[in-house]
Amino acid sequence: MHVIIYAHPGTESFNHAVLERAIAVFQQRNEPYVIVDLYKLNYNPVLSLEEMNGQSTEDTKLYQALIKNANSILFIFPVWWFRAPAILEGFIDKVFVPGFGYRFKKISSTYGYPKPLLHDKKVLAIITHGAPALPVRTIYINAVKYRFLLGFLSFCFNIFKCRIVQLWSVPFISEAKRESYLQKVERKLQAL
Repeated sequence: MHVIIYAHPGTESFNHAVLERAIAVFQQRNEPYVIVDLYKLNYNPVLSLEEMNGQSTEDTKLYQALIKNANSILFIFPVWWFRAPAILEGFIDKVFVPGFGYRFKKISSTYGYPKPLLHDKKVLAIITHGAPALPVRTIYINAVKYRFLLGFLSFCFNIFKCRIVQLWSVPFISEAKRESYLQKVERKLQAL
């Protein structure tokens, strides 16, 4: 089963076109999938003190069960202010907690490293940018990609089973370029 974690409010957006293409690929291959559309669900991304102290909500337990039972996880989201939308950031905070997403393996009295607990899952993140590739990859050293990969995915998943596809200048590209991006997404989905 594939779990699609989708974080964009607009049904007319290019992110929604990416979501629709993913659905079409999974349906064509007759593979089950579940969509966690955070905006449609009106997901509350705010981490409460109780949740911070380990008391997961029933919703969180449901999402964790979906992820645990999945073969692959597909993230689809835009970049806003050099990060994922707050609704997705909060979902990560609340769902991928220690004991579910990872645990720390102690190395010394003051240091441990995160050991992924979801290492058997394949992960694909489709990230859309309003900016062109050149400044993001050079001036900003591709901070968005590496923050998501190293600051989140590597904690919870086998980093060698994680792929990130970045789609650039989305508000400014032609319809032909958008279609080439969607075809690229299709090719990447073949590995899930």
